[in-house]
This record gives sequence, C-alpha cells and structure tokens, in this order.
Amino acid sequence: MKISKARRVFHKVFYAFLVCLITPYFLTVGRYRWKRYRPQAKNYLVLVNHNTDYDFFLTGLVLGRQMYFVASEHIFRQGFVSKLIKFLVDPIPRRKGASADETVQLITERLQAGCNVCMFVEGNRSFFGETGWISPANAPLVRNSGAALITCALHGGYFVNPRWGKTQRRGPMWGEAVREYSPEELSRMTDEEILAAIRGDVYVSAYGDQSVKKAAYRCKAPAESLETALFVCPVCHRFSTLHSRINTLSCASCGMTVTLDDYGTFTGTETSPAPFTTILDWSRWQQDYLTKLLPTVQTTDEPLFGDDGIRLSRVTPGQGTETLLTGRLALYADRLEVRDGDDRFSFALSDITKLSIVRRDSILFTVPDGYYELKSEVAYAALKYLMCWRLLLGKAYV
Repeated sequence: MKISKARRVFHKVFYAFLVCLITPYFLTVGRYRWKRYRPQAKNYLVLVNHNTDYDFFLTGLVLGRQMYFVASEHIFRQGFVSKLIKFLVDPIPRRKGASADETVQLITERLQAGCNVCMFVEGNRSFFGETGWISPANAPLVRNSGAALITCALHGGYFVNPRWGKTQRRGPMWGEAVREYSPEELSRMTDEEILAAIRGDVYVSAYGDQSVKKAAYRCKAPAESLETALFVCPVCHRFSTLHSRINTLSCASCGMTVTLDDYGTFTGTETSPAPFTTILDWSRWQQDYLTKLLPTVQTTDEPLFGDDGIRLSRVTPGQGTETLLTGRLALYADRLEVRDGDDRFSFALSDITKLSIVRRDSILFTVPDGYYELKSEVAYAALKYLMCWRLLLGKAYV
C-alpha cells in the first residue's frame, strides 16, 4: 500500500520526536552506547542482528533517520494498540511460520518509493546469544531493491534481555553500523558474495564479546525460565525435566543442578561440576544429541514429549484468532497433536510447510488449510517442537 507524502512527513516528525524521547533512557537506565552513523545514500535497506524486544530503538539511535521496520504479524492483532502502532510508524508485517514472499514484496515497494527500511535479518531473536541462520533469499532482495545496503551489529542485548528470560538485567549494550554498500557495489557482487557479506557483518556472539571484555549483567533471578531454551538434561538425557529457580537450573529426574552467574556462565559443586560452562555450549550439545537421536525413533504410537495447557487457535492475519481447543500438545514422529479428552486436532509434520516461534513460547505454523497458533499461559519449551520438526523431516536445524 502506497504511503502518501503527508503520511511520510508525519512519520519522519514522529520518529525524530521518539529518538529525542528515548535517548536519555537508553543512555542512563539502558547503559546503551552507540556510534551515530550518517548514511551516504538517501535510500537504503538496513539489516541488523536481533536480540532484544527493543532492538527497533537501538538501531534507530545508530542511524538517526526515520525508517520503516519489518515487524512480526502478531502485533497487528492487538486491537486499538495495533491501530495506534500502524498510525504512528506503519511497520511492514511479517508472518512468522508462513511464506515471506508478501513481506519481500512490501519491502521492495517501499524502497522503490524512496522509503528507508530496517529488517532484523535473522527473522528471530537468538535463544543462545549467537546470531542465527540468515536466509539466502536476502541476497536477491538486496540486489533487486535498487537501494543501498547498511549492515549493523548490536551487542550486549542477549544478556540484558535474553529471549528465554522473565527478568531484565542491568549491563552494557552497544551498537554500530558495520558497513554501507552502494547500489553500484552491490550490482558487481554475486548473490553468494552479498549473503557472505551480510552474514559476516551482522554476526555477534554474546560469549565472544564476553571473552574480549567481561561484563556483569545483574538481576534478581538470572536463571528464571531457562528451561524454555534448555530442555534436555545432559546427565540423564530426559526431556522437559529441567526447572529453574532464581539462579539455578535443576533436573527433577537425576538431581543435576547448575548455577547461572552474572556473567552468563554455569558453575556446579565440588562433587557435581557443571556439564557445560555456557548456555551456548549446552545448546550445541542439545542440538547434536537430537540430531543423532531422532533418526532412530521407530514408533509413531508414543509421543516424544508433550506439554499441558496449550491453546490451539486459527489465525486470520492482521485481524485476530479463533480458539479451537485447549489441551495437551504432543509431538509424535509423524505428527503434531493437540488433545482434550476425545477432542483432537492432528497435523502431519510433512503438511507443516513453515513453523516458527514468536517471543519465547508461541508457535505459529502453516498447513494447507490455514495458519495456526499454539500458545500457553505457562512457560514451556516451544523451541523443542521447532527443532524436532525440522530434524524429523530431515532438515538441519537453523
């Protein structure tokens, strides 16, 4: 949808006002530092890594100029709040767990109309502090847009606002523009070269940053809800037996217990040392364990794991949801199933064309007959469904 000149002027004025409003907060309370970058091009696409709920603001402070952000479609289903967001900043919707073709078209249209656009190129916030997989589809998007490309990197956000966490931490964050590529320079690059440049420029490792300059990120309950990201015990190999409390993560099955400190590292005891030093190390083992385990699963009669109190809804993008059932969600070797007594909805894994996670524990997925959401009022490890869906279908987890 074309944006009128008057609307674009309004968006620029509001953006400038917002930058002035948030700057004191992020300088003091947020402990955020940034190097202001002045783009050479008038029209550009900004690609940046993603770790916090407020990366929109952090990126905006680096660039200064007004941009249209790509945002998850679920924010367009919040009634009056959604209307207000659309009026003030008019973000570009991206349906998680669905094809990105429509989003790519909207981005291209705005860029070709002379607007500047910012996209968090991973499509998801990192669960483990390392920049995730970046789709090769971003290279032709950059090339065909006709705009310049600016890459940015945001640091420190993973420890301040971890995706799995319930509480905010206090610690340093910083952001910077990495490089600007002109349309002429991009035209001389292959898609492989553009993709390699994007992946290299926006890559951030929270633990890599800690190895260079160690910083404390303090809060009252640093391990709270960590079991939504780490869901396999490395000692007894049981699923969903891990439970967090304040600064500890323990296994209800074998008793394994670790403590998470202010630097994001685990410690154990003299008699029971921590199996891993970092969340990232544990996640890599967890992925490797699942990669080896799942191909050996023979039966489709018993679920691999499940969670209670999960609400299944049909989603109408940009409008709302219709609750279909609330019950036990279970993953089998061939299907995803939600059951409440005799009532049941079953989805063959091979029919699920896209599946993604919003925030910490909401699952969105697409099947031939529609677009669905799985959500719970109680925290659970939605991530294990995403990982296992990909691995059971023979796809790498990315």
